[in-house]
Amino acid sequence: MITTVRLVGTLALALVVVAFGELVPGSSRLYSDTVQLLAGLVAAGVCFAAARSRAGVPRHWRHLASAGLLVWALTRLWWVIQDLAGAGREVPEAIAGIGFLVLPASMLAGLLASTHTRPRPVPTSPRRDQLALIIDAVLITGSVLALIWSVLPGDPLDKVADPDLLVYPVADLVLLTMAGLLLATRPDSPAGRRPLRLAGLALLAFGTADTARLLGTGPLWLETAGYVLGPVFLILAALSPARPPVHRPAAELLERDWLHLLIPYGPVLVAGVVLAARTVAGDPLTPFQAYLGWLGLALVVTRQMLTIVDNTVLLDRVAEAQQRLHHQAYHDPLTGLANRALFQERLVLAVEAHERRQAPVAVIFADLDDFKLINDTFGHAMGDRVLQAVGERMRACVRSTDLVARLGGDEFAVVLDQGGEPAPPARPTGGRLRTVLRQRIGGRRYVLSAAGVRVTGNADWTPRRSAPPPSAPEPGWNWSAEAEAIGQRVLAALREPYVIDGRSVSVGVSIGLVTAESGDRLSADILLRRADAAMYAVKRHGKGALIRYTGPRDTVPNADLPQLLAGALAEGGSPADAGFQVHYQPIVRLADSRTVAVEALARWTDPVAGPVHPDVFVTMAERTGLVAAIDDFVLDRACADAATLAERFGHPIALHVNVSAGRLGQQGLEDAVKAALERYRVPAERLVIEITETLRISDLPRAAAVVARLRALGVRVALDDFGSGYNALAQLHSLPVDIVKLDSTLTDMSGERDRAGALCRSVLAICAEIGITVVAEGLETADRSRALADLGCPLGQGYLFGPPVPITSLTA
Repeated sequence: MITTVRLVGTLALALVVVAFGELVPGSSRLYSDTVQLLAGLVAAGVCFAAARSRAGVPRHWRHLASAGLLVWALTRLWWVIQDLAGAGREVPEAIAGIGFLVLPASMLAGLLASTHTRPRPVPTSPRRDQLALIIDAVLITGSVLALIWSVLPGDPLDKVADPDLLVYPVADLVLLTMAGLLLATRPDSPAGRRPLRLAGLALLAFGTADTARLLGTGPLWLETAGYVLGPVFLILAALSPARPPVHRPAAELLERDWLHLLIPYGPVLVAGVVLAARTVAGDPLTPFQAYLGWLGLALVVTRQMLTIVDNTVLLDRVAEAQQRLHHQAYHDPLTGLANRALFQERLVLAVEAHERRQAPVAVIFADLDDFKLINDTFGHAMGDRVLQAVGERMRACVRSTDLVARLGGDEFAVVLDQGGEPAPPARPTGGRLRTVLRQRIGGRRYVLSAAGVRVTGNADWTPRRSAPPPSAPEPGWNWSAEAEAIGQRVLAALREPYVIDGRSVSVGVSIGLVTAESGDRLSADILLRRADAAMYAVKRHGKGALIRYTGPRDTVPNADLPQLLAGALAEGGSPADAGFQVHYQPIVRLADSRTVAVEALARWTDPVAGPVHPDVFVTMAERTGLVAAIDDFVLDRACADAATLAERFGHPIALHVNVSAGRLGQQGLEDAVKAALERYRVPAERLVIEITETLRISDLPRAAAVVARLRALGVRVALDDFGSGYNALAQLHSLPVDIVKLDSTLTDMSGERDRAGALCRSVLAICAEIGITVVAEGLETADRSRALADLGCPLGQGYLFGPPVPITSLTA
């Protein structure tokens, strides 16, 4: 409202000043020139002062307007001097050219600069954008002039006082057209449109005055009003408030862009139709009309060439954007590796090739061990650098035809695919390969034939890029061995420390490997799940190794172990009906081999997938949140069999039941223990809860409180697999346990007997000092059993005393 009142008041004042000049007798010309001079000087000063509080383009166009108005005012000063001297108003040609053309040139530069601040739906080259604006304005102006020439009778140039002055109103019309195009095709905020509208009104005023001057027959007040209102409108434009940022919807921008393309051709089409009609009617074109026609044709061709260039650039940008989006959709932004989507597509193609023509395919699934410690210790920025380094090393260890992917977090996978190649890649010699595959992991070697997984040895392998595949397969080539050798290269490479910013950072890795067997009916999901299960088997056996899945194959192509496990452990259902059983393994007193306890272990034989190894389904249950159902089932069945077990062995024996360490921080464990003891009336002192810690206990104080409450019930607590994984001496201080079960790595006396004996003797002494009973696991030979007994170990467990079997197969 205030701006409108100011505008009306300013216009009224300017018109009053002009009208007053008509009342001055005998000096109308001097008064008019003086008023124009003052208006120009004031406008120049206001524009210059307003520019000081602006920046960028708003400051730039105000400076241009100030300079143009100043030169324009100096021309009026020449007129005032001539009027006072009584001379004519003829202006030297050089002064006239400067005085009358500098202001339009400044306005042109300001309008071209404003294109940078007005949004377009698709960014284009600023120079091409400005050139297109000039061409469109000239094209419209030429069409309008051609129409005017066609409508007016005779030759309009014969009616003007000085044809040389025609350039000024034409320049004003071109500039006014440019302002109109910017307003019509470039949406902006109201604050951004206001100065442009006022500048357009100024151009209209200047154009009216120049036209009156060109004709030389109009009243003097009209010319004076135009030359006074022009600077006044520029003053108002310069004083306009700053424009806020504008955010226009894409649909509106596209609509305005269509106007930008169509508006210039409307006047051209109308002018062309009119001229063609007049030509057909027998009215020939004048030289000026013909000149305008040829000029319009040249401008149309030039405009189309610019449009073609813009479209070409736009198509290139669209193609680049599509490629960039495609890369982003299928690649990890941090490491640049393939992501899960691309990995899945590649694996599906590899499995299809395997089914069609038995093309070899394998999957490596790698998970970094305790990667969270790196983020917590060094920060997430260092963790990201490590992930990038891991990706680079994995790429260096595989062949160019293999696909390395980051599936998320610290999980990586590789598709080992022959890709239709007739031969395997270069590989080490048979003797070297056998040596690598026979390496031992931490001084031991696991063979879990029934487990469906096999732990193989570590390889001292230098990371390198494999050579291209030979032209023909080598005789006796073994794809499983080749895939395992690549997996060992990855394992050895990722174990090496990472030197980042002068810091040495080490991180372990657990790798699962699965190869597609000939005739194996599988899918990409099944293959990935097998590799995932093999990797988690490594986690359960101490980490930092490679396991190859060699267990039972799914009997149907769509067998889904996670779904089968969820169905077997569904709430309200019976796990026993879904194939779950409880097997028992004796725990004996080494002094006389008398059975004093049994450990209850879960076993699962699914009707669809067949026997599933505990390492596979327990790991899967831990990851899917179903492990509590398995723990409760084993606890309930063991308590139910307590009386039968006592009768079979001739005396009450203790029941050891495994419980995932993750449950110590959850609700329900204490209630399940109480309910089972009360339901089957089993004395609490006969139950031993074994804490199986496959994952780090995140809240040790809370876990210790749960253990203390269990012991308060009379239940004893054991720490399983002591000496491997997270179970170490520090846990003996944090958790108040009654029993420690030594992992088989500590009870293995087959190596350096003195060293192993000293280690076991130390652990036994510590446990005896704090009143903890020790059970030695993994006793498979009489020599190992006698050695542990000689060291003072009271209890033992292992295949020497019996494997896990159903209760019906237990013997006293």
